[in-house]
Amino acid sequence: MPSLIHLLPLIALAHAQGVILSAQGTTGSPASLPFQILLNQADANVINQTEIAANVVNECGRTLLSGNIDIGENTETQLANKTVTSVTKGGNVAVTIAQGGANGAGPYTCDVDQTSNANGASGQVNVTTKETDGTGSIQLALTMPSDLACVGASAGNICTVRCFNTAADGPFGGCFAVQQTDITPAANTPDNIATAQTLAGINEQVAENQKDLPAAITGNQEATSGTEQEQGVLAVDNLLNIDSTASAKVAIAAASTGASAAASTGKAKGAGAGAKGAGAGAAKAGTAGAAKGAGAAGAAKGAGTAATAKGAKGAAAAAQGAKGGKAARAFIS
Repeated sequence: MPSLIHLLPLIALAHAQGVILSAQGTTGSPASLPFQILLNQADANVINQTEIAANVVNECGRTLLSGNIDIGENTETQLANKTVTSVTKGGNVAVTIAQGGANGAGPYTCDVDQTSNANGASGQVNVTTKETDGTGSIQLALTMPSDLACVGASAGNICTVRCFNTAADGPFGGCFAVQQTDITPAANTPDNIATAQTLAGINEQVAENQKDLPAAITGNQEATSGTEQEQGVLAVDNLLNIDSTASAKVAIAAASTGASAAASTGKAKGAGAGAKGAGAGAAKAGTAGAAKGAGAAGAAKGAGTAATAKGAKGAAAAAQGAKGGKAARAFIS
């Protein structure tokens, strides 16, 4: 099986924006995988604070191919699959990111939600991050807080880590779960998990949900496959007035065209030293192509974000925040 290093050029081509590939904590523990990202497709994770604050998406944002990220569901899936890395207070985590194009460039900022899924638009703790750029990839060396106290998920010792850049068309990045091993896990039950919703806040969210209901219903109606993945994408697209799938296709097409054109130009230069030049040219043009594709994709997302971010989660979509498709079904049922 090819190594991750050997696959990086292919993954970078598939993603015109930066995406997290893996995160390795304590030596000997499994590596964490990113939430919801389809690594073998032209996917990306947008973590836009405006969309989060408006309650369109959860604190981990959305992916181009699946919509809003259900943090709770993704965390429990990763736990079941044993793809959650271990951490300790002040411990280190090595994060690998496929840069893709210009939209995947750093600097990256990382933070941690010690409750796993409750901070929302604010409350995360910043994580010390050291960044090293490689060929088509970025390595992040994270140092967990010295007073880290993960208390989330069914395991009672899970944190959610977010890493994201400052790309105007995004920001792009991703989320992953970590499991703290040097504390006593919390005993989480529906009865002892505190909530902070006020009556005024609930009424405000209900009003927003009622306003957003038509967009959510339209998303479900437009989902020809009837899958939750497609419903999630279309619900967010209707709320933000964007086209995530088209953006992903434009990005990967531009990246592929750029790489192919560069390779053809390079071949014309001949063998020997010329062949080396062709290889370098292909790599550079491939990156440029990815950047152009990401730009085109970002234009649509940028317009959508500027349009108006609306809330799709709320009471009808469950306290933890479900996908837009689920939200519509909850309203109707």
